[in-house]
Amino acid sequence: MKLAYRNKKNARAISAFWGKSLDKPDWYSIKSLSEDEAEILIYGVIGFPFNDAGEIVRTLAEMNQKTILIRINSPGGDVFDSVAIFNVLQSHKSKIITRIESLAASSASFIALAGKEVQAYKNAMMMIHNPWVFAIGDQNDLRDIADVLEKISGNMVDIYSDNSSVGKKEIKEMMKAETWMTAKEAKEKGFIDTILDGKGAKAQFDLSMFANAPEDFRGEEHEITERELEKELQKMGISQSRAKRMISIGKDDEENNINEIAAQLKKATSILRGEKN
Repeated sequence: MKLAYRNKKNARAISAFWGKSLDKPDWYSIKSLSEDEAEILIYGVIGFPFNDAGEIVRTLAEMNQKTILIRINSPGGDVFDSVAIFNVLQSHKSKIITRIESLAASSASFIALAGKEVQAYKNAMMMIHNPWVFAIGDQNDLRDIADVLEKISGNMVDIYSDNSSVGKKEIKEMMKAETWMTAKEAKEKGFIDTILDGKGAKAQFDLSMFANAPEDFRGEEHEITERELEKELQKMGISQSRAKRMISIGKDDEENNINEIAAQLKKATSILRGEKN
């Protein structure tokens, strides 16, 4: 099936949004540990353009180990890909154990809840929120999109309430508020079964798109390239040649106002990092 939004233009936009290069796919890996055990590592953004859920769904269909461990560290991604993975894990004949090793945010939280046993390191976190989307169109298009989002939200409420001890009314409130939970808080609400001692992986994601992401859990910032900074300066009305010169020599440029250069570079960097001015 060809989905219209899965094109090169949108791939570049999604890549920029997550601060991840399209040249370094690191979505997941699958490893057979023995005849009876296997593990799947999901350590990145879920879905297009980083990878399609179809591959992992097809691979799982061929796996027959007694126990499969799903190790998760993900900020989320495509809701439909995540639901597809959730469904195939829940219906799999093997014993599925999911483990939050650092972060299971947004749609990655579905995948975490798919396990017959849900584990989390004590310093890990889970986040749930209402679905959202990038959209463009007239008033009719946007109303249609809002209707679809409402239906998706309803499905998410069912997943969370069916796989926790929290009722639908509270789930809706938690999603609306963008709720971040520690492993302890998630266990108290029945989202996870077991808290593991020790430390999991570091998040290492740009979480600036989320309103309530804890400051100490944002992971490593996306390293802004000179090309990205150059483009942002050009959006501010600076010519390409001048932008290149500003970046390359910055404060050593005696032909330009040093304070102005510093302010423009700081502003461009802040915009790229999603910071509020």
